[in-house]
Amino acid sequence: MRLNSHIINGLSLMVIQGANALFPLLIFPYLLSVLGKDAFAEMVVAETLAFYVLTVCLYSFDISGVQAIIDARSQSEKAREAECFINILSVRIVLFLISSLIVVSLYYVFTDGNVLILLGWLAFSLGLILQCNYYFQAIENNLLLAVFVLIARLAGVVAVYVFIHSEADVVLTSLILGASFLLSGVAAIIVLFNHFTLNCVRLASINAMISLIYEGRHLFFGNVSVTLFRGANVLILAGVSNSTAVSSYALAEKVIKSIQALARPLNQLFVPRVVKAWSLLSIKQRNNLQAFHLVWRNTRVQVFLMAFVLPIGVVSIYIAHTWGIVPGFSDQTILLIALMAPAVIFGVANAMFGAVGLNLIGAQSYFASVVFIVGACIFLFSMIMSRYYAAFGAASAFILAEMLLLTSFTWKYLRTPTHG
Repeated sequence: MRLNSHIINGLSLMVIQGANALFPLLIFPYLLSVLGKDAFAEMVVAETLAFYVLTVCLYSFDISGVQAIIDARSQSEKAREAECFINILSVRIVLFLISSLIVVSLYYVFTDGNVLILLGWLAFSLGLILQCNYYFQAIENNLLLAVFVLIARLAGVVAVYVFIHSEADVVLTSLILGASFLLSGVAAIIVLFNHFTLNCVRLASINAMISLIYEGRHLFFGNVSVTLFRGANVLILAGVSNSTAVSSYALAEKVIKSIQALARPLNQLFVPRVVKAWSLLSIKQRNNLQAFHLVWRNTRVQVFLMAFVLPIGVVSIYIAHTWGIVPGFSDQTILLIALMAPAVIFGVANAMFGAVGLNLIGAQSYFASVVFIVGACIFLFSMIMSRYYAAFGAASAFILAEMLLLTSFTWKYLRTPTHG
């Protein structure tokens, strides 16, 4: 019975990430072909800003929230579980309101873009906040969320093909895409409030919220730094290059991130196992080398699988391009995809050895410092390379960042055998 629940949960995670991954693959090449390079570039710049807002709002809770819910459930304390849930949600909503106000104001003052495009993408950010993915991962029951996500993404794909036909539809495009994520988020939050009842709102506490923010600060700064180099390339290209480079790179990056999203169910499946296995170790057993072996045992399957699947995926995209099956792809985009593809493998390992593993050994400060330093260096590197090599310069910065992060993360485990 337990085996069946693990299989169902694993398949549910695959559906969630599969829907999120295939969503941009199904619509972004089409959108580039019907909106044109200029409107498409404006849309992806707004999307990048919405991702920054999302990073602030998610904070560190995709990792720390999972651990908090697991701890509460292990003690069979539903009140404590509800308290964790409502305070995390409250922090995220407050951060969303503040960061959205700042980003919209800056966008209005310093760009000539349409604010409605950005507002549409902010609905995407809000939807992912309300989905509370971390909670469903912690309880290892993602079936209902998978149903909501699949229905919402399918509705979004259908709406794009039915209603979007020209450059004039760029605002409607952002509203449709944002609404797809908001729909699944609202459905998920209704289920969670039904589970905990609306009375759980009374458990929200300013002191608890401040405590959560303080405790998760290191992971948060690390996440912000990751977004700095993973999300900034589109903005950098928009500033130093042209709409052709922005469009080509943005589409290639979207494909790579979609493949990363398809790999994420593996991360989400193994993260609770790592956390639980670590919690069962005695204090004397909890050292950096033990953590390395524990994380690697739960990472190697993911790495080997990606190393096998990735070349097949890239070749399939190339064949589909040459046969004219997929619209919107250029030869430059295909080359960019091939260049950036290895970043998927490094990214899978970074997710496990970085935020997850370093959090276990109490190296959150090291995580934040390393990611910030790498992010800042790659940001400068990307600005220089993008200026002279346009999209290919940005792509080289993208993969170099993942390589530097993995080297820095693993060094911590192997070089400092202290107790966590």
